[in-house]
Amino acid sequence: MSEAMRYEGTLQPPVEGARDTELRRYYPYLPEPGLVEAVNLAIDLHRPLLLEGEPGCGKTRLAGAVAYELTQKVRQGTKKGNQDFWWPYFSWNVKSTSRVRDGLYRYDAVNRLRDTQIVGADPERLQGFLDESEADKFQKLRQELKQVLQRLMDWEKAYFKWGPLGEALQWQKNYRPILLIDEIDKADSDFPNDLLLELEEFRFDIPELGQSITPPPEEQEPIIFITSNREKPLPDPFLRRCVYYYVEFPQKGHLTEIIQQRFESVSKNEAKLIKLAVEQFYAIREILEPQPGSRPPGTSEFLEFLTVILRRAKRTSVDDTVKVVEKLAEHDSLLGILLKTKADQDLYHDYVNQDD
Repeated sequence: MSEAMRYEGTLQPPVEGARDTELRRYYPYLPEPGLVEAVNLAIDLHRPLLLEGEPGCGKTRLAGAVAYELTQKVRQGTKKGNQDFWWPYFSWNVKSTSRVRDGLYRYDAVNRLRDTQIVGADPERLQGFLDESEADKFQKLRQELKQVLQRLMDWEKAYFKWGPLGEALQWQKNYRPILLIDEIDKADSDFPNDLLLELEEFRFDIPELGQSITPPPEEQEPIIFITSNREKPLPDPFLRRCVYYYVEFPQKGHLTEIIQQRFESVSKNEAKLIKLAVEQFYAIREILEPQPGSRPPGTSEFLEFLTVILRRAKRTSVDDTVKVVEKLAEHDSLLGILLKTKADQDLYHDYVNQDD
């Protein structure tokens, strides 16, 4: 693997974030050493990296972090004219209704058939049934027919669109695009097995066009990240084709580093507030983790919570905000940033009231 393609986790976006040409925002991301190694193994082996871990542990943002670092390496190694360059990064957010073809391409056969039927109608024959007041309808019909004919002549552009996986597999430049397949476990249980050919051989067929997309050269094969919350077990044939890594929830020391990257220039009093918020956060997680069906808050929710209380501290005072965080059970609106169900909030209230 060339050094340019190696992920180190060191080139970070600014604290306030950065946006690419797709207006996606990037924030600092601090991977643990094992995760950095897993990324590089997946790049070297040309295998997808399958990431599992509880919600909010940072699985989804890893692909963007790698894309950002590779972007910066290209910019640092080229002339100023390439400072607008962004590493190609495609994202496929899987849903319960997703099919593999949705990620490859979309073919609108229904609208093409409708347009074909419109062309079969002869507007000249209709003109005799229209009076003078309806002449404008005839002109509109003729104009619509022209548009329909144009779509049918350029039908691949009008009715056919590539999906994120299809675009990544057809990348034409001599560097490897990044593809994120997010939350694959949301789809039907057969979905992962339907991806085997595309993930292993980087090729697929388009029956509607009678075409086969051939595998790209190695230097153009996509770097693929796949995330799963393990809502459904993934099949063995799919797992065999992946490099697997379980993203552990960050310990206090690691979370502190993440906070320092995300929130710089905090005062001593604000630092005390952050420390208190971290203690409350882990206390809440300890209460909920043993409870079946509960969902402890994740890193993303905690960073949102921290953003809100630091803004509150600037608007009122740090001392006032400290009192609020100390009595968090009395502030359900703030608690709702961390705990997303009434059952989890009730568990927390019961625990706090029991201590009192």
